[in-house]
Amino acid sequence: MKLQAFFALLASLAIVCCAACANVGTSSKPVAGKLLIVGGGLDNDTAPIYRRFVELARECGPANIVIVSAATGPQEEEITDKTEALRVWAPGVPVSAVRRESSTEETVARIDAATALLFTGGDQQRITDRYRPAGAKTPEWLAMRRLLARGGVIAGCSAGDAMMGDSMLLGGASAAALGIALPLEPGEDAPTLGPRTGPGMGFLPWAITDSHFFERERVGRLVAAQEALGIRLGLGIGEDACVEVDLGTGDARGVGVSESLVVDVAGLARDGLRRTGLRARVLGDGESVSLRAWLARPTSASPTPPVGEARVVPMAEPGQNRQLALWRLFRTAEREPLQRLALEGFEVLAWPAGDGEVAFELAPRSP
Repeated sequence: MKLQAFFALLASLAIVCCAACANVGTSSKPVAGKLLIVGGGLDNDTAPIYRRFVELARECGPANIVIVSAATGPQEEEITDKTEALRVWAPGVPVSAVRRESSTEETVARIDAATALLFTGGDQQRITDRYRPAGAKTPEWLAMRRLLARGGVIAGCSAGDAMMGDSMLLGGASAAALGIALPLEPGEDAPTLGPRTGPGMGFLPWAITDSHFFERERVGRLVAAQEALGIRLGLGIGEDACVEVDLGTGDARGVGVSESLVVDVAGLARDGLRRTGLRARVLGDGESVSLRAWLARPTSASPTPPVGEARVVPMAEPGQNRQLALWRLFRTAEREPLQRLALEGFEVLAWPAGDGEVAFELAPRSP
């Protein structure tokens, strides 16, 4: 089964839309706001991300920040933590919070007065259940859209990352999402095979997002979700990493010391549970791509794997404090032929595709 024809149609539609947008008059005012999508592990001393968040909070008026804690279990602890962090990075800036239990009237009033929202981590379905159940245009969701329309910023960490797109991942491991059944421990229930997805908050129109990406080896579940939902682009964002998206231009830029991955499944083909024809690009600090232009470009066949034995990427290196083998695989494959990484239930084979991109495929692990 191939997705090339489907994405070729989407590409032609995107070109028409881009041509139409080119005829719209220019304005000195922002036509849309920004998203700051943080993959998780946002420590209070993560200076580049907090500084950029505060800069963006000041772009559409005097900064006024609202913390949105709906995703978090211990809401009060998280609100206190993020408030104290913002007092360091944004001294003198008003910081308030809305909780799951906050009334519609209070929530809308705070959002309408805000220049920036910060969604905390936890369970992304709590966010959509509260603010966009079954895709409903609630007063709170409409207030968030107004914030973006006037040039404000919405940031989200972990669960606040996952909820950004029209569709979102709800959980699960990569092997199960890819349809690979793993041996079970005694008394353990078998997971449902296939990606677990649901409606997101609909802030990001061009891609589906995933968090804790490299550290929790989530490339399999992101690709499986893109395939199942017919979404060409995915953004896999690492811990302490951030991707800033300009909703007016479609540009995505890496922010912070850690990195993220843009995944393109336009050329995906299936042979059983093996998925080939995949492409990716690592997005580091200051590196940028246009999501809008990427979607408008025609689908091209991925280069075939080079002949020869693959270099096996080690799972861990001495002294490392995070599991970053997946990140090393993609960064190394930008320039070195045929890298292989064995993960739980599946493996990744990657090699250079040119222009800084990487071709890769996913397959069940060999016995």
